Amino acid sequence: MGGRSSSPLDKRQQQHLKGDHTQEEPDPLLEMPVNFPLFLQHPFRRHLCFSAATGEAQRSWRLVLQGGIRLRGTVLQRSQAPAALAFLDAIRLYRQHQGHFGHDDVTLGSDAEVLTTVLMRELLPALRAQTLPGLRGVGRARVWAWTELLDAVHAVVLAGASAGLRAFQPEKDELLVALEKTIRPDVDQMLQLRARVAGRLRAEVQGPLESCLHRKVDAQLPRVTQTLLNTVEAALAAVQALLVQGMDRLYCHLRGKPSGVRLRKEVYSFGEMPWDPELMQTCYREAERSKGRLRQLVAPFGFLGTQSVVFGAQDLAQQVRLMADAVATFLQLADQCLTTALDCNQAAQQLEKVRGRVLKKFQSDSGSAQRRFIRRWQICIFLPFVLSQLEPSCKAELPEFEGDVLAMGSPALTIEGIYEDVIRGLLLQRTDRELKKALGASNVSCALDCCSDAPWDQEGAGEDLTGSWAMSFGGLGSLHKVYGMVESVASWMEQHPPVL
Repeated sequence: MGGRSSSPLDKRQQQHLKGDHTQEEPDPLLEMPVNFPLFLQHPFRRHLCFSAATGEAQRSWRLVLQGGIRLRGTVLQRSQAPAALAFLDAIRLYRQHQGHFGHDDVTLGSDAEVLTTVLMRELLPALRAQTLPGLRGVGRARVWAWTELLDAVHAVVLAGASAGLRAFQPEKDELLVALEKTIRPDVDQMLQLRARVAGRLRAEVQGPLESCLHRKVDAQLPRVTQTLLNTVEAALAAVQALLVQGMDRLYCHLRGKPSGVRLRKEVYSFGEMPWDPELMQTCYREAERSKGRLRQLVAPFGFLGTQSVVFGAQDLAQQVRLMADAVATFLQLADQCLTTALDCNQAAQQLEKVRGRVLKKFQSDSGSAQRRFIRRWQICIFLPFVLSQLEPSCKAELPEFEGDVLAMGSPALTIEGIYEDVIRGLLLQRTDRELKKALGASNVSCALDCCSDAPWDQEGAGEDLTGSWAMSFGGLGSLHKVYGMVESVASWMEQHPPVL
C-alpha cells in the first residue's frame, strides 16, 4: 500500500529472497500510517491486511490480535504436559544435530506449526536455488511472486506435518504404555547407573566447562541476568499496581453509598481484569522495554529468541499465579467473608483484610515466578552456546561411557541425555550464583531449590515413580520417537517436493 518499495513488508520479503536468517523475525503485527490498516505478516505466508473504520477501532483490533498472536505462539511453552515438553526437546535436539545450537523463535506456535517452520527453513536454500532464476518480473512483482510461492509451499508442508502428527498419535500412546512397563521394574538400577555415569562425566567435562565459562560467558552473565530481571520485574510491578487499583475501587465503593447494580458491575470488571487487553497493555509494554537491550547482549551467544522472552513475561503477568490467580483469590475470599449480616462499613473492613492477604500471596507468588522465569531463560540463552563450544572436545569422549547405558536397554536413558544434564547442572551452579547476587541473598536459596529447571536428582527419587516420575519418563521416551518423526518428515519432503 502506498507504492513505496522501502516498506517493512518489502524489506521482510527481500530478506527471504536473499536467504537472510541471521536476524530475529520482526513483530508479526505491523501498523501502517495509511487510514487505519493493520498488517499481519508471517515469515512464509502471504501477508494479510485489515482495515478499521476509526483509529480507536484500529487500536482495539491491534490489542486483540497482539494477545491472540502471543497466546497462540506460546501454547507449547505454557503447557506443563510431558508430551509438549518432550516435543520441544525433540525439536531442539533435531536442530542441534543439524548444527543449530542457538535458541530462537522457531518453537512459537502449535506442534504442527513449529514442525512446519523447522522444515521450511531447511527447504528454503534449495527452493531459492531451484525457483528464483525462473521467477518473472522485477522489483515488487518479483517479490510478490516469491511470496505466493512460499505461501503455496508452506501450505503443503503444514498439511503434511499435521497429517504426520495425527498418524503418530496412536503409536505414541502405545509407546508410552510399553515404556512405563519397562521402566517400573528397573528404575532403581537406572537411577544408580545414571548417577555413576554422571559422576564420571562430570569429572571429565568440569575443567573444559569452567574454562569456557570463564572465557566467554562470565563477563556477560551479570548483564544478561540483570536485563532479564528488569524485564520481568517491571511487568510484575505493573500487575501489582493494577491489582491494587482494582481492589481499592471495590473498597471505596463499599465505603460510599453502593447500589447493588453498581457493585455487581464493579465486581464483574475486577474479575475481567486479566483478560482486558486495554488494561493489561500497561503490563505488556513494561515487558517490551528491555527487548532491544537484551537482544544486543545475547546475540553473541547465538540467541535469537527475545520475542519468546517478552511473550513469556507477558504470559506470566496475565496468567501464571499472578493477575488471574490474584483476582480469583480475592473474589473467593471476599465471597467467604461477606455476608448479608454485615453493613457497608463492616464489609469494607473485611475487604481490607482480604486485600492484605491477597497482596501478601501475590508478592510471594510473583517472587517465585520471577526467579523461575530468569532461571529458565538463563539456561535457554547459555546452555546451547556452551554445548556448541564443548562439542568438538567433550562430545567426542561420550562413546567411552556409552557401553553401560546401552546395556541397560531403555530409551529413557541415553548417554547424550546424561551428558547434557551434567552440563546443565554445572551451568546452573554458575547462573544461580549470579541470580542470588541480582536478587539479594535473603530467602533466595530456598526459592531456587524449588525451581523445576534443576537437573535430575537421583537421591530419594525412586520411591515415587508411579506418579509424576513415570510421566516424566514417558515424556523422555516420546521425545526420541518424535525426534525420529521430525527426521522422517524432513526426509519425505526431500523425496516428494511440492508440485506447484
